[in-house]
Amino acid sequence: MLSQTNAIKNGLLIFGLVGVYFIILELLGLTNNVFLKFINFAFVLIGVNNTLKSASKAGASYLKKLVAGVATVFIGILLSAIALLVYLNVNDSTDLTAYAVTLIPAGTNMEFAGIIFVEGFTSSLMIVFIMLQYYKNVNTPQENH
Repeated sequence: MLSQTNAIKNGLLIFGLVGVYFIILELLGLTNNVFLKFINFAFVLIGVNNTLKSASKAGASYLKKLVAGVATVFIGILLSAIALLVYLNVNDSTDLTAYAVTLIPAGTNMEFAGIIFVEGFTSSLMIVFIMLQYYKNVNTPQENH
């Protein structure tokens, strides 16, 4: 099922886009700008849209589209959180103030990456459910009799 919907490929796409984007922000010294971090939603939208479009073309049911969308964001966000943890540990970043808004109560790199995963995954689930509202009305090949 996941191969028909390209969920893994689109999860990796989300991971790649987010990673490159944050590297660019780091190089430009813009990691403190919270508003630029909202662009992540565009990357998640791209990945989820590609997955749900493929699932609709394959004639997947609503439940299969849901599973594919959740798998897509899970892969993308999990890999992003792991990459963030590796990056923080490699750079010996114990001062998280450059990356975290004061609202994120993290004392260690592991806690920070975990909180970022939970925040990213839950917000991405909202995107999946919103996109599913559109794709539940898209005619699939099986529905056209």
